[in-house]
Amino acid sequence: MTQAVAAAPPARRQVFISLRFKLIIAFTVLFSVVFAASYYWFYTSSVERALARVTEDLNVVLTGAAAKINGDDVQQLAATGKANADGYTDDPRYQAHVQWLYTVHQLDPRASLYTFVAGPGKREITFVGSSGALDNPPTGAKFLQVCTEAPDDCGDLSQNLQAISTGQLVDQTDIYSDGFGNWISGYVPLKNSSGVIIGALGVDFQADYVAQVRQSIVNSVVVAFILAYSILFVTVWFISRTLSKPIISLTRVARHIGEGNYTQDLSQVKPPGFTKDEIDTLTGVFEIMVAKVAKREEVLKQQVADLQIILDHSKRDEQVKEIVENDFFQSLQSKAYEMRSRRQTQETESDNSGISKG
Repeated sequence: MTQAVAAAPPARRQVFISLRFKLIIAFTVLFSVVFAASYYWFYTSSVERALARVTEDLNVVLTGAAAKINGDDVQQLAATGKANADGYTDDPRYQAHVQWLYTVHQLDPRASLYTFVAGPGKREITFVGSSGALDNPPTGAKFLQVCTEAPDDCGDLSQNLQAISTGQLVDQTDIYSDGFGNWISGYVPLKNSSGVIIGALGVDFQADYVAQVRQSIVNSVVVAFILAYSILFVTVWFISRTLSKPIISLTRVARHIGEGNYTQDLSQVKPPGFTKDEIDTLTGVFEIMVAKVAKREEVLKQQVADLQIILDHSKRDEQVKEIVENDFFQSLQSKAYEMRSRRQTQETESDNSGISKG
């Protein structure tokens, strides 16, 4: 019973990629991973340090400004003050209050200060004073302006209300942006002489420094990326050329050896030096291999020549045998024998005849 022979799978086509190109790809991928990890670490740590610095400055302004605010005055001003037509008030208590906020703003122009108390509604606050009230023209929250969570009003009031409800300093370290720049905000509760929380001081603090740090890192990274990759490419190209050159030379030598040319100068594959590596070892193995292959080929050639001689002799003997055993040759041989015998007989008779006459 015959067995079915499975068809051999077709040979997979292989794409040739030079060793130099493989080294360039490997080094580039490795460098990219290291560069990306280093950039991420440097970027995050730098931004975190910049944000921590801005947050620290914010907290200094919050605690310093709140220490000079009289909670009783703010409470009474919010309860009995009256706003004028412009939305502000000429109340001396208000003027003294916003003057202090404006002074802090002048000491650190990054800070915009404002005070507020709980609003009439559950999720509302009422502004009392702001550092922008003394600007020309006035800016910022107006006196007794009510702020809700409605869109485009005061946004999320959770931070503001948290400072009032918990009595703790709250700093919002998440940077947000508006038409005036990048900001972080913080809130510290204000207490009256009885220790009761009557409102809070809020500070919107410019965080453009953090944005500048971010942009500076991005710009620096672009330059560093271009320079580093240029240096990397030149370095890898030089290293790959140094590593692949002897292998390419060995490949060329092996091709000549495969064609039967064993007189190859392997000393040019790897220039002499004070150190040895795998290329030197491989070159030495090639030299031994070439010598053995050349010797074996010479022996094989001699054996083939000897075999050819033996075959020629055998062929000649067979041809002679064919001739000798041929009937025509046998007939000629018989006739030649008879002629030699007849000649010998004649010569004998002639010799005998001469003796008789004598």
